[in-house]
Amino acid sequence: MGGLPKPRVAILGTGRMGSAAARRLSALGFPLTLWNRTREKAQALAEEIGAAVARSPVEAVSQAEIAAAYLADDDALFSVLAGIRRMDGLVFVNMGTNTPRAVSNAKNYVTGNGGCYVEAPIVAGPRVLQRGEAVLIVAGEKTCIAQASPLLEALSSHTVYVGEEPERAQALKLSFNLLLITTVNSLSEALALAESYGIGKDVVKELLSHTVFRGIAEKYVDRATSDPAKPASFPLRLAAKDLYYAVSSAFDRGLPLEGVATVMEKYLRAVREGLGEADYTRIYWLDRKEKEAQETSKQG
Repeated sequence: MGGLPKPRVAILGTGRMGSAAARRLSALGFPLTLWNRTREKAQALAEEIGAAVARSPVEAVSQAEIAAAYLADDDALFSVLAGIRRMDGLVFVNMGTNTPRAVSNAKNYVTGNGGCYVEAPIVAGPRVLQRGEAVLIVAGEKTCIAQASPLLEALSSHTVYVGEEPERAQALKLSFNLLLITTVNSLSEALALAESYGIGKDVVKELLSHTVFRGIAEKYVDRATSDPAKPASFPLRLAAKDLYYAVSSAFDRGLPLEGVATVMEKYLRAVREGLGEADYTRIYWLDRKEKEAQETSKQG
């Protein structure tokens, strides 16, 4: 006897994360409908995995039991939700990174229009998500989470439940992201300092590999120093956005994050310097560019 049929899923947003989720779900037999603001991206992915394509978010969710949103920011989330007037019976799972304030409003909108809302930001890159090994931070009513469980279980190896309120999930995701991004920035500056004294990255990596920073050395030294034109797992411009969201969310609670704000300004500067589509770890190249500019200025 076969198992229960897979629920029909609408994928809203087919960027890096949405595409990875779609490939994973399709491989597991979930019926999918894809929507993306740039239709060509959704169409190409649909042809690859055998999914349907919708012309609008409303069309995408009209035949779905679960809608999974992989949207870049608060504005994109509100833009998509604003076009969906009725959500009777729909489970809306937000899997992007947003401000706590935004997702609180999103939940109110969805539930006010007859839907069930689950917050489930992803702690993983696209490749890990596609393998079904992501960590998800989950918030929502238990009945809604139970209805979303086929999707959540297909994409994750572990979930961290933080209660019913969606802002708690995003607060924890932003806390994680600020720790990750500021750690990568510290590594970049450590490499720059060592290099200024003629110590190469391999020596730095060797040292770190025998300390508490072994995992960071193995995962990030080569990645940070590789060509910024290489494909990004997590674009630097989105890292800058997440740092901004962390600072603004802390401000809402009267909590100053001075160190994070400083790193945020640096990432925003990197975006202005043309590194926005580079991987977030390649903030290293901003340090290199600015050092070279200083040396050129001295010579002039």
